[in-house]
Amino acid sequence: MNAPTSHDHLVPVISQRDIPPAFVEALKSRFAANCSTAQVVREQHGRDESAFTEVPPPVAVVFAENTQAVADAVALAAQYRVPVIPFGVGSSLEGHLLAVQGGISIDVSRMNKVLSINADDLTVTVQAGVTRKQLVA
Repeated sequence: MNAPTSHDHLVPVISQRDIPPAFVEALKSRFAANCSTAQVVREQHGRDESAFTEVPPPVAVVFAENTQAVADAVALAAQYRVPVIPFGVGSSLEGHLLAVQGGISIDVSRMNKVLSINADDLTVTVQAGVTRKQLVA
C-alpha cells in the first residue's frame, strides 16, 4: 500500500520504507537503460498536480514498454516488498503518484499503441499509456 501513514489528511506523516540496495541493482540489471535513478527523473515522477509538496521522490523509475516489463517490475517489487506507483502523464490531482512510503514508479507512457478498433461495437483496445488526445487523433 502506498498511502500516508497518518489518518490526519491535513498533515500527512511521510514515513518512507527502507528500499534494499539489492532491489535497485536488480531493477538496473533487468531494465538497463529503461530504469533510472537520476534525481531529476525521480523528481519528475514523484510529483503531480496535488497540493502535496514535501514528499520524497520514488527510489527509481522503470519505463515499461510492454506488459512483460510491467509484470517483471511488479514481481521484483513483490519479492523485495517495495511499493509500486503507476505513472501515466503525471496529471493526478489526488496525490496517488506520490511515493509516500517509498517505492518505484512504473512509467507506462511508452506503452502507447492502439491495439484494435471495433466499429461494430464501438470499442477500442489500447495499451496503458494511450492518452485521450492520442485516441481521438
